Amino acid sequence: MTIRLYGSWASPFARKVALGLELKGLAYEAIDALARAQHEALLEVNPRAEVPVLVDGGVTVVNSSDILQYLDWRYPEPALYPAAIEDRVTARALERDADTWFDAILVACSLWVWAERDDKPPAGLHQAGQKDLDAILGRLERFLASRPKPWPFIEPGLLECAWFPHLAAVKPFGLVIDDTRFPATVAWFQSMRGHPVFRADAKRTAAFMAEFIGASSHERRRIFWRGDRIEWLLSRGFHRWFMTEIEAGRAAFP
Repeated sequence: MTIRLYGSWASPFARKVALGLELKGLAYEAIDALARAQHEALLEVNPRAEVPVLVDGGVTVVNSSDILQYLDWRYPEPALYPAAIEDRVTARALERDADTWFDAILVACSLWVWAERDDKPPAGLHQAGQKDLDAILGRLERFLASRPKPWPFIEPGLLECAWFPHLAAVKPFGLVIDDTRFPATVAWFQSMRGHPVFRADAKRTAAFMAEFIGASSHERRRIFWRGDRIEWLLSRGFHRWFMTEIEAGRAAFP
């Protein structure tokens, strides 16, 4: 049976799964589950209406990390996880950095790029985002500088799937990766951009976003907020702004 991926090329987590599928050479059907027309279909496979969701025969898996682990269980070659247990622990920790804090910063700072807005960002938002982004990149840089090149775990896998969509969004969303402070990170990102699977993802996403911005087929006013994204906003003092979003009906929750 055909593997179905309920996702969206606007979702870094759906792209993360798609990259994993493509690195493994697995054929799949991509369903744009964030399109209004697919909302009921998404609810059938995930009542929280979150992407990605993978349906493989009689197995349904939600959450990008769980999906990539499932793929390694069901289709072990080529592996997405490193072989050594210690490396798997490290890869999962760095994956969480991308999935939680890095994602939260990018979403908060990007709303005025792709969402329906008629206002300006709250004062200090981008400055707070860049400061925290640099701290996360510092941890990533220290790891990458100590590892083999171009792939820290010999072949591209879990770590690259998790980080590529986020790193690719930094510049378009008005933030910066300083190549003088983070040369190993920049070199790693360039290696991914040169890889055929990641290059195809970037091209596909760019084409999708060009149509997505300004289209009525997707919700771009009422923004879906999950826990990590809310936590970052509140921890950085943007609680009053977030309350105005809720009161204005611009915030959605599972």
